[in-house]
Amino acid sequence: MAFPAAETAIVLLAVWTASSFVPFVPSGVLAALTVVGYAYTTGFTEPGLAVLIALVLVSLLASAAELLAGTLSGRLGGASSRSVVGGALVGIALLFVMGPIGLVVGVGGTVFLGSLYENSAEPRVAVRQSVYAVIGVFAGPFVQAVILAGVTVGFAISIL
Repeated sequence: MAFPAAETAIVLLAVWTASSFVPFVPSGVLAALTVVGYAYTTGFTEPGLAVLIALVLVSLLASAAELLAGTLSGRLGGASSRSVVGGALVGIALLFVMGPIGLVVGVGGTVFLGSLYENSAEPRVAVRQSVYAVIGVFAGPFVQAVILAGVTVGFAISIL
């Protein structure tokens, strides 16, 4: 039995939602491409143009939210942009070596050390800033998954 394009697109959107928790998978971009791909198969008649643009923009917003969550959270905690960006780079490097624990150690440790250096060895401030940054790193995939779940539901409602 052939699997129609609508069901295929909905299944793919559900897969991209679940893949929000897998490092280095551009789930929001893949969701946007899935929506555009489905629209292409229908000759851009379904979903409507306004819905198509909205779903694509929200999918891309999900990717941006996931990418910026750690940085924004670290900044909200009071860490400098330099220590948060450095933490993200070290975390990504350690992700390849140690897995997800490396990401946490890299982000938290780098932001902690950077904050200690910048705040004249004030450990309480450094701990708070590093905890905020780590929370943001973990919150990003959840935010992306919630947004993409909304895209999946919105897409399904618009085509069914």
